[in-house]
Amino acid sequence: MKKNIYDRTCFLLFCCLAAVAFLMSGCEKDEVSPPVISEIRNYAASPGDTIVQTLEAGQWVVVLGQNLEDVSQVYFGSIPATINHTLLTAQSIVVQVPAIPFDSVARDKINIVTVVNGSGSASFTINITGAPMISRVRNYAAAPRDTVTNTIVPGQTINIVGYNLKNATKIAFQGLDANLAGAVYTDSSVIVKVPANFTGADPLLANKITYATAVDTINYSIRIFDPAILEYYKDPLFTLLAGGIGKEKTWVLDLDAKGGSAKFKGPLYFSGVDYGWDNQCTKTGGDCWLYDANYESWMGAVQDYGTMTFAIKAGSAEPVVKVVQKGITRSGTFLGSYFFDIKTKTISFIDAVPLNMGRDQVWSKAYVISLKEDRMQLAFKDPNKAELAIHNYVRK
Repeated sequence: MKKNIYDRTCFLLFCCLAAVAFLMSGCEKDEVSPPVISEIRNYAASPGDTIVQTLEAGQWVVVLGQNLEDVSQVYFGSIPATINHTLLTAQSIVVQVPAIPFDSVARDKINIVTVVNGSGSASFTINITGAPMISRVRNYAAAPRDTVTNTIVPGQTINIVGYNLKNATKIAFQGLDANLAGAVYTDSSVIVKVPANFTGADPLLANKITYATAVDTINYSIRIFDPAILEYYKDPLFTLLAGGIGKEKTWVLDLDAKGGSAKFKGPLYFSGVDYGWDNQCTKTGGDCWLYDANYESWMGAVQDYGTMTFAIKAGSAEPVVKVVQKGITRSGTFLGSYFFDIKTKTISFIDAVPLNMGRDQVWSKAYVISLKEDRMQLAFKDPNKAELAIHNYVRK
């Protein structure tokens, strides 16, 4: 009897040990293995699901490999991507490349894709690119003359330093294209020659480098000094507007504290769209009516609206405008630039809104109606009506 009980006890113990061994072997099989990345493909229906050699921010891709079902993190250039766990399998991860702040990521990490699970990680090297980014411009010269420069001149060879600069489709200076056939690229820079002649430069792109790749186009601000421009700014009209090279001139609206005006009937006139320079009609039979009214309250409150100062910097001949707005919604002090086209008698404003009385106008371009030593009239188009609002200014 005792022997039977002993045998049964041993049998039960054996069964328990066998069960424990089975469970342990099952646990071992459930242990997560480190991930493996074999390739990265474009996320698209066949035949568009090709292997990719370059990744861009916002692009959807499929990371292929092994042991990917338990991946908790996917990094592109050390920046984490958002993971949708319903798009994970043991062999693939569907994920969107995040926006990457290239100037904040270590250069040795930018082109690395990393996946992580509970047992380890795997990395894959691939070119990760984005919009071109210019961080600085250097003189192209042997050290120590390869210094960072804040001014470039026609015909100069420079070294543009930044990110995602390879294979530019356009490098332009004030709208004039450089010769890309002579461009020399490194991982983080491009050596290029500034055009030798700035005839035909775009005034709205003054002091700007336009850099384009297949991904995007950006503008980078830097002083571009063309000695030939000095002759342009010697025109008497620039003296009337800004006082001449190296000087400045400040204008205010012709409206005093009592609602009166010193040089005009009032601070604001209205005209047809063909009314122009020297108070003349610019088109035969054109729309050239003029309403030269005295000040009325509907024009705007009687108050100090601020000042507008035009200047041309000495040495660089850079046109700058400073506007102190006091009487409109966007009040404050604004510093920008301008281009006075003496042929068309127009002034284009960049990064600054001209001094005004708060009416809804198109402020980027002014039509010069008259310009004298102590008075000036600038007209702005009404976006909703076929008329101009003429603002009357006097020298402060």
